[in-house]
Amino acid sequence: MFNETRVGTATVAEFVRPDGSVEPMSVDLQYRSDDPHAVTLRFQARDQESIWLVGRELLADGLLSPAGLGDVRLRPGGGDVLVLELFTEDSHAVFHLSATELERFLDSTYAAVPAGREVLDFELLMKDLLG
Repeated sequence: MFNETRVGTATVAEFVRPDGSVEPMSVDLQYRSDDPHAVTLRFQARDQESIWLVGRELLADGLLSPAGLGDVRLRPGGGDVLVLELFTEDSHAVFHLSATELERFLDSTYAAVPAGREVLDFELLMKDLLG
């Protein structure tokens, strides 16, 4: 069994309201080496929280060109801005993120687990599922 590595950062995104106005929203990005393909995004505003599990590769691809076809989509928005869209059955949310901050976070995840070296620890996974 290997040691689990965790990487995290906190940032502020802009929630883009349907009328075009923006509201700052805290976003925590978390990465764990025992789930090497995923990044957890925790959005917090006032007393509300929303958690999304997003593919690390989708986030990396979205830095350079539009990525994602389903519930999560990311694309460059010009300058240092990335446009993140999250879809549910009954809503659609748009956020502006800093490309520089996301790239810095992803670099730290690739330092922990390089691309192509993602291996799941099934023993740890089973312990979490059965624990």
